[in-house]
This record gives sequence, C-alpha cells and structure tokens, in this order.
Amino acid sequence: MLPIKLKTLALLLFVLPACLAHGQSKDTIYWNADRKITWENFKGRPDKTTNLLAMTQAGIGYNVACTNGDLYLKIYCYFNVNKSWTKETGSQELLQHEQLHFDITELYARILRKKLSELSDPCGKNIRELDKIYQSNFNECAKTQDLYDKETNHSINNEKQKEWEQRIAKELKALEKFSGVNH
Repeated sequence: MLPIKLKTLALLLFVLPACLAHGQSKDTIYWNADRKITWENFKGRPDKTTNLLAMTQAGIGYNVACTNGDLYLKIYCYFNVNKSWTKETGSQELLQHEQLHFDITELYARILRKKLSELSDPCGKNIRELDKIYQSNFNECAKTQDLYDKETNHSINNEKQKEWEQRIAKELKALEKFSGVNH
C-alpha cells in the first residue's frame, strides 16, 4: 500500500470493478515482472465463433481507503486463468503477444496508481469522481490494447510486435516507482 498524508479525516473504503471480473487466487495470476504467463495458464474454453487464436483476460482491480487522513491504495493487475483461452499452444510468438497484453494492463495499473497518488485531497472526493478517473484509465487501456492488436495484426506482424515490446518495456521502466504489490 502507498500511504499519502492528507488533512482530511474522512473514511472512504470502496472497491471499484476490475477491467474484467476475476476469481480467487487459484484462478488469478497477479502481474509480476519475474513471472510470465504460460500456455498452461489459459484454461478457459476457446471461442469457436472467432478467428482469434488466443484471448487474454487481464484486468485492474483496486481498493482505496482513507483512514485518519492517510490514503492507502492497493491497485493490482491480474490475469484470469479461467477466462483466458487459446486454440494454439505451439506458438511462442503468440504467447509473447498475449504476455504483452498482460504487460499493457500492468502499465495502466501503474498509470492509475500515479494518477490517484497525485490527487489533492482524494479523501475529500466522492466515489463518482474517483470512478471517473478509473473509467478514463480503463478506456485508455482498452484503446491501447485495440491499437496493439491492430498494429501487430494479433502477433503476425513481427516488426510491429518487437516495437510494441520495446515501447511497453520502456514505459513500464519509466513508471517503475508505481509498480504493484506482490500477491
């Protein structure tokens, strides 16, 4: 948790919905730079109505509490094992593409941590104001995910895939001080 001193003595405790629903820890992998996802983590039922070969269900969840004027943030990026699926387990390129979807979600978790930590008097704000920040961050994350798929043609364009990998690694590094908690 990231404590931030505030003058307000308000108590605020809420949990905003994650980008996508997530289950308990056996169904969830929390983002960690030292742990990459594997094809064994994709336990969901493939969507037979799509031409996509894999789908990563990753999201951002968070808890915010204000106690005695201190703001506590717990923002986490997770991978939902039971809702992520694949039709192809032999391609390392496709697995790397799916990993980067997870990494992009972590990037936006860091961006959210940064935005909330920079608020003046966040404990004095109502839930709608904080939800608006979350929703804006969610929308930007979704746009980035869509652009990533479009530019890389879902991992087929190797040159663009490498560009995205370098870009996201650089952005994650730039926001390293806003990296998440270990679960």
